Amino acid sequence: MNPEIEALIATYQRRLSDATAQAIAYEARIVVLQKQLQELANTPPAPTPSAPPKKQTKSKKVGSQDGGSF
Repeated sequence: MNPEIEALIATYQRRLSDATAQAIAYEARIVVLQKQLQELANTPPAPTPSAPPKKQTKSKKVGSQDGGSF
C-alpha cells in the first residue's frame, strides 16, 4: 500500500483513539458529578445560625468636637 495512505490511516486511527479516550473520560466525570449532585440534593440543608442580638450602646456626650487650640 502507498506509504502516504498508510500514514494517513495511522493518523486517523490515533486521533480516533484519542477522541474515544477523551469521550470516555468526560463520561466518567459526568457520572461522578451526577452522583455528587444527587448526594447534595438528598442531604438536608444545614441549619442557619441565628444572628447574635445587637448590643445597644449608649451615646457619649462630648462637649467639644474641635481639636483644641494650638
